[in-house]
Amino acid sequence: MTPNKIAIIGSGFRSRGIVTVPREISEIAGPSCSPQLQAFRLNVFPATPFDRSLAVMAHIDAGIIAATQGADAVFLNTFGDYGLAELRSALAIPVVGAGESAMLVASSLGRRFSIVTIWPRKLSFIYDERIGACGMSRRCVSVRYVLDDAELEAGSENDSVDKLRQGNVELIDRVVEAANIAVRRDGADTIVFGCTCMSPIADRVAMRLSVPVVDAARTGYLYAETLVRLGVRQSSVAYPQPVAGRIGAVSALIDGTPQSDAADSCPVCPVGSS
Repeated sequence: MTPNKIAIIGSGFRSRGIVTVPREISEIAGPSCSPQLQAFRLNVFPATPFDRSLAVMAHIDAGIIAATQGADAVFLNTFGDYGLAELRSALAIPVVGAGESAMLVASSLGRRFSIVTIWPRKLSFIYDERIGACGMSRRCVSVRYVLDDAELEAGSENDSVDKLRQGNVELIDRVVEAANIAVRRDGADTIVFGCTCMSPIADRVAMRLSVPVVDAARTGYLYAETLVRLGVRQSSVAYPQPVAGRIGAVSALIDGTPQSDAADSCPVCPVGSS
């Protein structure tokens, strides 16, 4: 029997040109599923709200390509869940986001969770959007940022990712400290890792805390596997399918392919109708 293909968009470990499935995911993959990385044609780090919009386009494009290449599910391996709702509308296979699934699991393990992320506060718009879109405003008591803005500007995103994979003690200590502050001061009873690149240190951090730690990368991947094995996918009522022929629009934008100048007509607004 051919294993079900789970397309992973965003490895969580983009530094050094890594092209293999992250070990944290490959180790937990079930025998009936095959996790495979899906490459981007547009690489954008969502450093600003504008860049986030480009990241959404990049993820939509990669997800559509994965589906056309036979993927049985798409897993967005990024806490930002870029393009999640759009891909659920565009595709007839399950689409899972790391951020949403991690917060859902955290809500089942406790009553109040805190997100701890290595990223600085300047990226707070990513977490604000996810918390609001997932209806978690009452369950998420805080977002604790490990790095500060100056550290990110002085180094690079890859520097921090490399340190996590290498088990940098100083960075792990700072993550543990932030998590403990979230428990003591904010009232969190569960910790959610706010970046899938933190997956390599999840077990080491969990051993030092008194509350559960939810690793968004592994949680999201297993959630995708579960939906495939259950034979269910997102509701087409919640995520209506796009107009016929519109699926290729994002690819055309990335390719720079000219599109028709004809504007869509609004089915509700009577302006311009005869």
